[in-house]
Amino acid sequence: MKTFKYYLKETWVIWVYTLLTMVTAMAIAMIGDDLLWLELILFALNLGLYGLVVFMMVFKSGETAAKLRHSNDIKRRVIAETGDYYDFDRVSEYGKYKGIFIGLFAGAPLIILILIQVILDLCGSDSAAMSGAIGFTYGAFFLPLRCIDNTISVYWSLYAAVVIVLLTHIAYTCGGLKVKRQNEKIKRTNRMIYGEHPGAKSVIGQKPIEEVVQENAKHDKRRRKKRERRKK
Repeated sequence: MKTFKYYLKETWVIWVYTLLTMVTAMAIAMIGDDLLWLELILFALNLGLYGLVVFMMVFKSGETAAKLRHSNDIKRRVIAETGDYYDFDRVSEYGKYKGIFIGLFAGAPLIILILIQVILDLCGSDSAAMSGAIGFTYGAFFLPLRCIDNTISVYWSLYAAVVIVLLTHIAYTCGGLKVKRQNEKIKRTNRMIYGEHPGAKSVIGQKPIEEVVQENAKHDKRRRKKRERRKK
């Protein structure tokens, strides 16, 4: 359930922005076939802006998740060294393939609508309403194709799901790589200023992990003593 809530939090803004982009696409489609070249240019700009905004949103999500992963890794090492337990958010931390899952979640409405469309077509039922729903929700991707060819099938709009998955995966990965480069730069700077700490491969801020572990153990010991005094 926590995982579902996480992906819902990461994608609801993308869903809303997809609908807003569709409204813009409908306005562009009203220009008319006499200015087809202008329509195509505006459709491309509309999708380009959509891609840029979604990329920046997911890039920020990947950056935040990578920072959380780094923080959680420090806590995991402290737990392993001291035996103390710290509760931390594992669901929101960076994962290698989370960008793909965010994209699948963002494109889930389109995939579901396409599946319903397939079922209705196989059953011989009227699927005009479902085609309209697909065009209404993901019109930013479908209307440019319909503008070129009025007879094109609504199934071609499925390419939108592929584009969204690739976009979110690349953006999420780039956000994580940015944090990784920042952490490596901090480590190099610390080594230049403070030199190599014997036996310490990881440095937290200006201190090696071993010193942080020791300080954390002392702090926890003092905290337990205070708690015992209060009970008395």
